[in-house]
Amino acid sequence: MAVIIVVLIGFISLIPKNENVSGPYYDFIECIKDSGAKMYGNYASQESLSQMSFFGDSLYDFERSGIYIECNEYGPNPKPNKCVEAGIDYYPTWIIKEIPYEGVQGLNKLSQLTGCSYES
Repeated sequence: MAVIIVVLIGFISLIPKNENVSGPYYDFIECIKDSGAKMYGNYASQESLSQMSFFGDSLYDFERSGIYIECNEYGPNPKPNKCVEAGIDYYPTWIIKEIPYEGVQGLNKLSQLTGCSYES
């Protein structure tokens, strides 16, 4: 599993990050951000990586949005104190309208919970 994580992180770092080009879920991500939703995750968690993979070519938009909060102190841009303050002990956990949702949430479910629509 560690090899998969290292390979995935290495692959993500190779993706060109052109700030002028948005992915196909950009509007959906912006709407989720505007709703105040947060995703607490751990880069070493297979489920967190799986959740983030749902955003595909919009992963960079998702990372820039501020929706994702890294709970592992060794992860990229870690904020473990925010995770402790929020009482997070499972990854991923979404907080949407002050309600926690543990585990991977599909895009349809996120759409229902946030009121945000997306095009696949």
